Amino acid sequence: MLRKSQYVASVPMLTRQWIVEGYIWQCGGPCDQLPEDVKFVAVLPDHSTLVSTASPAVPLSAAGVFTPWKVIIYSDAAEQTPLAVLDTLGHYAQIESFSVPLTDDEPEDPDTIAAPSFCRFLCGETTGELHICPD
Repeated sequence: MLRKSQYVASVPMLTRQWIVEGYIWQCGGPCDQLPEDVKFVAVLPDHSTLVSTASPAVPLSAAGVFTPWKVIIYSDAAEQTPLAVLDTLGHYAQIESFSVPLTDDEPEDPDTIAAPSFCRFLCGETTGELHICPD
């Protein structure tokens, strides 16, 4: 498999940072308007959106379908780079800690959602947009 390199034109600096922790969900579909009790975490490179809730109950929203996020602690194929994402709008998120349910068993009832992981993310805003240079 051939991989293309991408180069960043400049390195943005964090201008503001905060911690988001809670049960982490992945949103399928557009997540422009989140419910009041849901906090935005990050947009991953695959364009899925991560959100956090204070309780392990699935968020209710007409905007998208939420599924428990399977924790990814590396952002590269060689599993050398701890998960950190910087989107093109200057939003940054880095996983700080996580806990996962003790069982990997799928629920017997297909309508039951598996338990989400509890994670802590360092989030922030940067000095500007991320510019990817052409190869």
